[in-house]
Amino acid sequence: MSLLLVTDLDNTLVGDDDGTAKLNQWLSDAREQVYLAYSTGRSYDSARHLMAERSLLEPDYWITAVGTEIYTQKSLDPTWAKQLSTDWDRKAVASMAEGFKALERQPEPDQGRWKVSFYLENLAEAPALEDLQAQLNTAGLSAQVIFSGSRDVDIVPAAGNKGNATTYLREHLSIKPEETLVCGDSGNDISLYQQQERGVIVGNALPELLSWYEQQGQPHHYLARATYAWGILEGLAYFQFLRHL
Repeated sequence: MSLLLVTDLDNTLVGDDDGTAKLNQWLSDAREQVYLAYSTGRSYDSARHLMAERSLLEPDYWITAVGTEIYTQKSLDPTWAKQLSTDWDRKAVASMAEGFKALERQPEPDQGRWKVSFYLENLAEAPALEDLQAQLNTAGLSAQVIFSGSRDVDIVPAAGNKGNATTYLREHLSIKPEETLVCGDSGNDISLYQQQERGVIVGNALPELLSWYEQQGQPHHYLARATYAWGILEGLAYFQFLRHL
């Protein structure tokens, strides 16, 4: 049996150094039977910096920039890039978003080819994001608004999120949904749980993800009591991956 483990970085895999070290040890012992993928809102360069800083294992795959980029051996997956480029008008999307006073554009290093990123200056103005999505739809722009961490706003191609990227990768590897575990803690991880794969939500998850779980969680989702990487280990045990690998 092989396992595809797809995990968010900040506040999921990373956050408790002892938990990260324990999970790293288990992964090292089971390395020949596990495909490891990091799924993050960070850029590829930023994610690699975090990996070095926090002594993370080198993964088999990187899903970066909120699912809009997939890397293997430092090379961008051309098929995924081509799929997201279809009907993606970044300039028009950015122009429309910049018309919303509630949004402040993030620094250039946080932008991406298939991602336009902003900060929501005031949480009370969150309803403006629904208005933005509606305007994008009305204009015929193939884009989705992803809100995370009560502040981060990413606008990406309609098909470009962590969940769709994970399914693309899983199918590429010919791994079954029940042999896949996704792990996250925040709003930009919600799409991970909207697919067929098994999913664990770590115990320190933000209210936005917990609210989604309460309303739409499925039997193949598990809300861990433990936090950060300890929650991932709890999820691996719950779905009996620890036993079979």
